[in-house]
Amino acid sequence: MSACRASGHESTGYTLNMLTLGTEVRAPADIMYGSLSQPSSETYGDYVESKMERMTTAYEETRAALRRAAERNKRYYDIRVRAKQYKKGQWVYYFNPRKFVGLQDKWERKYTGPFLIVDTSLSVS
Repeated sequence: MSACRASGHESTGYTLNMLTLGTEVRAPADIMYGSLSQPSSETYGDYVESKMERMTTAYEETRAALRRAAERNKRYYDIRVRAKQYKKGQWVYYFNPRKFVGLQDKWERKYTGPFLIVDTSLSVS
């Protein structure tokens, strides 16, 4: 889990450690080879301010990156989706995922029917 939390995420661009803790966690190899910066001798107030700035910046950049990723995923999804065209005389099932209090979802009937399509025009009176 430590390796997973220390690796950067494709959508956010940040590691989970950075987003939850506000800093990268030091691994024994980082301490031994000095790949991360050493702790500074700043005051408590300065440390809190710098951590708040780092986390605020990380959250703003993460929100923007996730928004871009969602738009990109929507674009890829919309390319493959085609509207279903029904014909007169075709038998179909109606998907109605109702929620009942006290019943588990997996035991509920989600489809009703079959129903016969008698007209495909969308005339609303």
